[in-house]
Amino acid sequence: MTLVETLLGFLLALAIGLPLAIAIANSRPLDLMFSPLLVGLQSVPKVALAPIVLVWLGTGLASKLVIVWLVAFFPIIIDTAEGLRSTPRELIQLAQSLKASRWQMFSKVQFPAALPFILTGAKVAITLALIGAVIAEFMGSSSGLGYLLLSATSQLNTPLAFAALFALSFVGLGVYGGIELVEVAIARWLPPRSHAR
Repeated sequence: MTLVETLLGFLLALAIGLPLAIAIANSRPLDLMFSPLLVGLQSVPKVALAPIVLVWLGTGLASKLVIVWLVAFFPIIIDTAEGLRSTPRELIQLAQSLKASRWQMFSKVQFPAALPFILTGAKVAITLALIGAVIAEFMGSSSGLGYLLLSATSQLNTPLAFAALFALSFVGLGVYGGIELVEVAIARWLPPRSHAR
């Protein structure tokens, strides 16, 4: 259950975060409007928001997904927007000289240049998503590794508590490894890494 909450909340963060980041990176008014709101929301401790979300949405899957999304979407938005803004100016000027449309500019120049940033944000977000799922299960759940950990500690069942912690570590390694597999799969679209130090 914890894995399902993590993955669905992460996908929700991607689905909302990527388009919002694209809009922010390409529109100064939207950047000025949304950036303070995003920073303000990120500054609020998610542990404090979790009980409110649970009151609004109950203890079902929907509340868990909202909490995971709240934790995971910020790195995706920030890294994606930064990646789009960091597109080399020479590439933009070349595309403009070739009369590229706005869509061609985005799909052929900006997005490929931003992919390393997007993947970095996704790596951070997927581990935060797991933390968000555990927070949600702490606040109100009857299943999942967070619930199992809370139950074990309340019963002073140390072996079960450590087993839950190890399981969480393995889930974390698994989801992080999944993002790295995606990175390997799309490596031919990524710009070459600099090995200079």
